[in-house]
Amino acid sequence: MRAQTTAERIDFEGQVAVVTGAAQGIGRGVAETFAGLGADVVVADVAVDAATETAAEIASEYDAAVEVVETDVTEYEDARNLVATTVSEFGRLDVLVNNAGLTEAKPFLETEPDEWAFWVGVCFFGTMNCTHAALPQMIDQGSGAIVNFASDSYKGNDPGLAVYGAAKAANVSLTKTVAHEVGKEGIRVNCVSPGTTETPATEDVVERYRERMIEHSYDLDRLGQPTDIADAVAFLASDAADWITGQTLSVNGGYVRG
Repeated sequence: MRAQTTAERIDFEGQVAVVTGAAQGIGRGVAETFAGLGADVVVADVAVDAATETAAEIASEYDAAVEVVETDVTEYEDARNLVATTVSEFGRLDVLVNNAGLTEAKPFLETEPDEWAFWVGVCFFGTMNCTHAALPQMIDQGSGAIVNFASDSYKGNDPGLAVYGAAKAANVSLTKTVAHEVGKEGIRVNCVSPGTTETPATEDVVERYRERMIEHSYDLDRLGQPTDIADAVAFLASDAADWITGQTLSVNGGYVRG
């Protein structure tokens, strides 16, 4: 019997992928990539109007089934509803991508506890909420892949992003521990750690510092694009990575300060 090619193993036909924070930026790129690889996709975002527009464009471009679920990942009941709606609509949940995140760059001493709660709520508690809600369904299926998001800021290299980096470091730890706990259930948990990626969320910073960042920080002489991150996510979620779990993959163009 002929072994599957790598291309055949990076195929999501008949699978269902949920992507949080998918209305724009990296999340949108991830949702588009899964749709292009044959998956049905759930676009989960608190910005429901933008998510609806994104879903319609992806469905039209890739002839895929794409649903929108309004989701505030900081709310556990929203995470449970996301999973329940996905299973009700499609009958299964194969891939969860915990992409939702946000921050504002400022020195730690200039931040306030309310800001900490908000940033950590989205970046870390959002990952915990959605993962905890999705695992029972994946365990029942006997299979599943979860891809969490760190950031190369988790290494402590980016002044002004102390709270964000700490939340992303927590995602790295969570990824490894949960991977140990659920591996025997046929579930893999990995993490991607992007470098600076050009998205609407980074537009102002990129506009101000593009040339300096490229010259001094990135070996590959450019900043990241959403497709760079999406390709890594798809690989980690695919059968081509079926012996990889508990790992964090930096996708960062050779970030010099890393």
